[in-house]
Amino acid sequence: MMLFQKYTPLYVLIAIIFLMISCEKVVELDLDDAKQMLVVEAIVHDSLGDNFVKLSKTKPFNDNSVGYETISGALVIVTDNLGNSFTFTEATAGNYNCPTLEGITGRAYFLTVNVSGKVVTAQSVMNPKVNLDSLSHHKIDRPFNDPNEPPEYSIRTYFFDTPNYTNYYRIKAFNKGVQEKGYIVLNDDLLNGGIAVFPVFRVNYAENDTAVIQLLSIDEANFRYFNAIASSQNGEVPGNPETNLVGEDVVGYFGAYAKSERRLIITPLP
Repeated sequence: MMLFQKYTPLYVLIAIIFLMISCEKVVELDLDDAKQMLVVEAIVHDSLGDNFVKLSKTKPFNDNSVGYETISGALVIVTDNLGNSFTFTEATAGNYNCPTLEGITGRAYFLTVNVSGKVVTAQSVMNPKVNLDSLSHHKIDRPFNDPNEPPEYSIRTYFFDTPNYTNYYRIKAFNKGVQEKGYIVLNDDLLNGGIAVFPVFRVNYAENDTAVIQLLSIDEANFRYFNAIASSQNGEVPGNPETNLVGEDVVGYFGAYAKSERRLIITPLP
């Protein structure tokens, strides 16, 4: 029996969270299509070597070429508030990592990126981990579809929000080792210390797929950044959402995340 069945009905909790999301302020994006900008995507997790810094450049709006320009040869360093320093090395073009860095909850982390003399900095605090309790899958009801089409399933997550603490979350979904597109973020404004039952929006699975879901405890700056992207509804990084990066002509984010992960095999349901 699932842990949450004795609590508030599922549909009530989902409705509450939907209301919470609908109340989020939409961030206005002032896009500059002509200017080429540095893109920094950087994450430190609370597991050894599970970190990366990706560096690239944006393309002008009217550039229809395939792919993007990666940035090699940068100096990338992450330090923490205890004075520890970690130098990231370039594993592949534009992708940097550090096998000896393991994030620790409660610590502040500071990113410095130097690209040909152009310096970008950022900081993020790793908030306490909130563990995924369980996952469930549910057949998607599509009465007007071809009955011969294979069924698809959606995922719901279940977890306990930490009481007396302001939590911000990001959810990532994977299938066959590939991260699904889109950004799912939430906070606990209406659910502080309660039980969260949260659907993984716009991500569907087929029978016998293995759903991999991550619950990331993020800080407020990262929440605001990804909330701005989610408001665009297209899953692409806009030119200049609110960011915690400090530097000229730069967009992206740096986050220190405590991560909880669960897997679920999608079995047939009647």
